[in-house]
Amino acid sequence: MSDSTNPFTSPSGKRATCMEMLQLYLDGEVTQEQRAYFLHHMDMCMPCFKGYQVDMAIKELLKTRCCGEGAPGDLVQQIKAQIAQQNS
Repeated sequence: MSDSTNPFTSPSGKRATCMEMLQLYLDGEVTQEQRAYFLHHMDMCMPCFKGYQVDMAIKELLKTRCCGEGAPGDLVQQIKAQIAQQNS
């Protein structure tokens, strides 16, 4: 996919990284066009696919362990940082 068809490209021409696209997608801050682009991108990009799977597993774990209440944002970030540190 070229940058001209990438809906995550800013007006200045800066392309969003895979992690930026993933976070926007998971946070529900994407347009329909961006959503479709990212889902297609994720089919071909193993780091995005793995990141998505990890984030979804974390969200599901927190959802079941926090009695249906949302987990504090800083807790989610701490868990992600620890996972990233272990994977590097």
